[in-house]
Amino acid sequence: MRGQRNPRDPRTFGGRSVAAEPPPPRVTARPAPVSAAVVQAGVPHGSREGGWLPDAVYTGGKVEQGLAFFADAMGRITRFSREPADLAAARRLQGQLALPGLVNAHSHALHRVLRGRGERHSASPDSGGRRGAEAAAWQEVSLRCHGENIFDAARMAFLEMLLGGVTCVGEFHALHHQPDGSPWPDSNFLAKEILRAAHDVGIRLALLKVAQFRADFRAEPGTGPVRSRSGSVEAWVRDLELLRTAVEREYPVDEIWLGAAPDSLAQVPLEAMKAVASYARTQRLRLHVHVAVTAEENAAGVAEFGRTPLALLAEHGVVDKRFTAVGAIHLSPDEVKLLGTTRAAVCACPGSEMRLGLGVAPVGAMLQSGAGVALGTDTNARIDLLEEARLLDYRLRAGPAPEGLGRDWAAAAFHAATVSGARCLGAPGGALEVGRPADFFTVNLHDPVLAGTDSTALLAAVVEALDRRAIRDVWIGARQRIAAGRHVNHGMIVGRFVDMQRRLWPA
Repeated sequence: MRGQRNPRDPRTFGGRSVAAEPPPPRVTARPAPVSAAVVQAGVPHGSREGGWLPDAVYTGGKVEQGLAFFADAMGRITRFSREPADLAAARRLQGQLALPGLVNAHSHALHRVLRGRGERHSASPDSGGRRGAEAAAWQEVSLRCHGENIFDAARMAFLEMLLGGVTCVGEFHALHHQPDGSPWPDSNFLAKEILRAAHDVGIRLALLKVAQFRADFRAEPGTGPVRSRSGSVEAWVRDLELLRTAVEREYPVDEIWLGAAPDSLAQVPLEAMKAVASYARTQRLRLHVHVAVTAEENAAGVAEFGRTPLALLAEHGVVDKRFTAVGAIHLSPDEVKLLGTTRAAVCACPGSEMRLGLGVAPVGAMLQSGAGVALGTDTNARIDLLEEARLLDYRLRAGPAPEGLGRDWAAAAFHAATVSGARCLGAPGGALEVGRPADFFTVNLHDPVLAGTDSTALLAAVVEALDRRAIRDVWIGARQRIAAGRHVNHGMIVGRFVDMQRRLWPA
């Protein structure tokens, strides 16, 4: 890309304007809007400070008892207190432990429609194994998915996340066009359906707009699935800028925001990858890329470029503190060190990786190198981020303890599901601290899984054993989204999804 970008004009790229209208002022001072149904549910969010007093709260890296926390009208935590008057004024959460909301850093929400269906396709080595079977099933159903299908599928996936304590998700959005490959009248129509679904449910969303330009390594441009490929970097940038204008006009900055996701070097040739990365850097967007997911991918990268994909990306300055390597399973020790020295992040999806037979990422070595390790649910065959943390915990226990971590594997796994996830998405939450949003979920301390556990072992018990049935309430920005295990629109969301599945998969 040639030309100079005017730093005063965020709508220029490559020396020219990419949006027809000037950007509207960013909305930073109003509370996040919610659907009428949520407002009618009487979710507390007034003009003055409000607070909560659970039996225990996880803050500052430990479980505290007898501690209330308070948030202002914008939903930001203002203080913690043990003062008797504050304890009396706070909303009592009897028998509950409050934990910071989980952050799902990598999701394909639309794959929720495939649950239990990928196995019906051939999983032979010639078809690409289990990963190829999943891809074949997705290609089949994607040809039938239209706008309302996208909305209902995404809303169902986001509801499941909320029910599991997830308060923020990074959605890897790759479906852009109509079933025949032609553009929608609004080129961002399907992305907006994803945004609408997240807003309707009430979850924070980082929409990572996927770029794909070819089918695989050494393939010609313009090959690959017609619903996901982009014609050019310029067209992809133009669509993202138009989407960003709409997002800034319709949503507060901490409810929905955008990121860049050039899928991988297999789908995005080097020059296009560099152009997308340059654009993301100038616009201060997070950059998420699939890297080293399979050994075959690394071999194909070496065959085309003479080096592995991660080494090539680093050589061209793509890997930095805003970069997240998704997968990163088949890395050399030098590549692991590279991620640490560049302060990059890694998003592991242990459940999907095991289900698809992809291998095991060297997460212990990554943590020791200084790379941030986040977690995602990927294909959403199962949506349970605490289970992803549990699998990460098991992987850490299977190897030598990373230097400086000691043996507190559960805390490291929970950190990946919260703080590290928030960092790699540029999200405001991740911890219950002053200045951060009151994004949290509560669990029933009297559930059989936690019964008899003292405060020193509570976090480990949650990571190692908690079932979703024990999650009671979920709050985002001091607004209650889940109450006693149900969403205000619970039945309607599930019912519409059931009807949609019957249409997509007729008997």
